[in-house]
Amino acid sequence: MLIEEYAKQNGFTILELTKSIDEIFLQKENAIKIINAAYVEKNNNVYLVKENGTIERIGTKEYWDKIIKYKPSQIAKINTNITHKEDLVSCGLCNQHKNTTALLNVVATNRCDLRCWYCFFYEEKAGFIYEPTLEEIKKGLEIAKEFNGYMPPIQITGGEPTLRDDLAEMIKMMREMGSPHVQLNTDSVSIGIEYFEEPEKAIRRVASWVKAGLKTVYTSFDGISPKQNSNPKNHYEAPFALEAYIKGGLKSIVLVPTVSQLNLKETPFIVKFAMRNISRGIRGVNFQPISLVGHIKKGDREKLRVVQSDIIYEMKKVFNFGIEAWYPVPTVASLADIIGKEPHVHFYNSEKCGMATYAYVDGEKLLPITHFIDVDRFIKDVSELQKSAIKKAIFGAKLLPTAIKYGSLRKALAKKLAEYIIEDELPNGEKLSEILNEVIEKGDYRALGKFHHRFLFLGMMHFQDYYNYDVNRTKRCSIHYLAPPHLIPFCTYNVFPHIHRDKFLEKNKVVGKRAEILMKKSIEAKERVERFRERKEEIVNSPIYKEIYNV
Repeated sequence: MLIEEYAKQNGFTILELTKSIDEIFLQKENAIKIINAAYVEKNNNVYLVKENGTIERIGTKEYWDKIIKYKPSQIAKINTNITHKEDLVSCGLCNQHKNTTALLNVVATNRCDLRCWYCFFYEEKAGFIYEPTLEEIKKGLEIAKEFNGYMPPIQITGGEPTLRDDLAEMIKMMREMGSPHVQLNTDSVSIGIEYFEEPEKAIRRVASWVKAGLKTVYTSFDGISPKQNSNPKNHYEAPFALEAYIKGGLKSIVLVPTVSQLNLKETPFIVKFAMRNISRGIRGVNFQPISLVGHIKKGDREKLRVVQSDIIYEMKKVFNFGIEAWYPVPTVASLADIIGKEPHVHFYNSEKCGMATYAYVDGEKLLPITHFIDVDRFIKDVSELQKSAIKKAIFGAKLLPTAIKYGSLRKALAKKLAEYIIEDELPNGEKLSEILNEVIEKGDYRALGKFHHRFLFLGMMHFQDYYNYDVNRTKRCSIHYLAPPHLIPFCTYNVFPHIHRDKFLEKNKVVGKRAEILMKKSIEAKERVERFRERKEEIVNSPIYKEIYNV
């Protein structure tokens, strides 16, 4: 049956046609089959329906109406001679891809000191150790640079990367190879335990990462309650890790909660936690609605499934602003193109991939960026400015002469910015216009960092799974995994592990004596966590624990 007929028979209004994968065929044949799909609306909710009968919730109609205004049209070419295969999954980044790398994920190890219920990645589950040498990573990074024409920002991930002894050397190598931004994705468990037991040692360790060039830590943080998800994740270790980070000189920490229906109601309180600890370097919260990888029955999916609008509505109950203050990733595409120095990162992502906003922390209040700036009008004019610059056409008869007068589009835009300010003076007395002028004119991470120290970043990336997979989204993915000689889109890498991830990791697994030693160390790390948590009474009575959790 045609997808249009299927939608009509079920009372859906079609919003957009696309392609997806047939998870039923995948389960039977262990192979990818691309099928027709459509985004549809019914009763003010948006779903992805497929011709195989799958219906998956995507968000509210209000959410859809917001993101669709920022649907990207730009295309960034990658340097590759890889031609796509019929299923658009097996080839990774190929000549059908429309975006360069905004963040390169480098798996430093599959060893981990946790055993989270939703994780399938760690070494015991895999049955082998994957841990590339620095030389192997360097060769892979050279391939990534060739793909993009620049060395992209990098996230060191795992497994748990802090279990490696050469992390500082890895960071230093990445920075020396030209990456403008290196961040660490960690559960913060080992560094938290180390600070609790040997604080000076933990501080020195963090300081060595910072000296090597580490800019940001992305740390797991699934909720305030230790009982959340029946898995405390890093609840007991996080306070001590935060102390180690700030005392070691790290000034940028982002909390990364994995969100399901089990902890959805905790999301505003995670933000409140970030607000209270902004002086300890917390710069943002990046929610990740759980990706339900694998074959899961519809009823079980509904018990866990969270979409982006769910989080935004939950936050609105506490902070009094909703979807009107949130923007999809490609909102900033034109701005990045104007202020970015070529070659640079592009944000030509699908509008469905993620949303974000900034909010000023004023005591217990959170003031969204839209309180200070007419964001919609600003972005509209920036988009027009970019088009005029590209096409050599006239922009509104106002901005172009300014651009000529000040010698660059960046300076023209900075000069123009004052017209979009609704409230210039921040609660602390600073002028927002002065901060943003510096960001736009200089266009570098240092200037952007000043803004981040005033405003809390709130974001979410809704990674895909079998049931909501959209081939057109994947074509515009900008978060890529390093898997030499390929780069693999994030959702392809993790949604279809049997095609890319598991094959690559096992093919490059550690063998022999080194593998035995690393496996032994991994088990010891896990046991160390278990012993630490036996000291629960001592932990929760610590002044650091009480202060950071406000108990």
